[in-house]
Amino acid sequence: MAADTAAATAPVVTGISDTVFIGIFIILGMIVIYLVIREIRIMKTANRTIELGLEKDKLKLLQQHEAQKLFPFTRFSPEQIADIKKVEDEIQTIETDNFAKQNLLEKRLSRLENIVKAKKLDGMLDNVSNQEKKVK
Repeated sequence: MAADTAAATAPVVTGISDTVFIGIFIILGMIVIYLVIREIRIMKTANRTIELGLEKDKLKLLQQHEAQKLFPFTRFSPEQIADIKKVEDEIQTIETDNFAKQNLLEKRLSRLENIVKAKKLDGMLDNVSNQEKKVK
């Protein structure tokens, strides 16, 4: 019996101990964290390259637009430019005259409305005073 208790108390050695399991789990955890961080950096880099590509496309469009401004499709002779300026000046003169006439018309209509309102009020006051005289 003594031999049985001594054999039972002896530590049983298995192939892998608990510290080895913990070490393996820590290493696997570090590998997973590394892969996650790597994927995040790759995503940020990919987004930035896409943004840079869009900026380059915008610059190309702006350059094309500016190039079109430098070379107009129609070129006018000095006589044609003078005629265009003359017409533009006439248009501006007519617009100024129209504004002045419209402003004058609005003022006169306002004055007419005030005169009509004043006469109506005078008539109503006379009517009220006549009614008051009849009542007294």
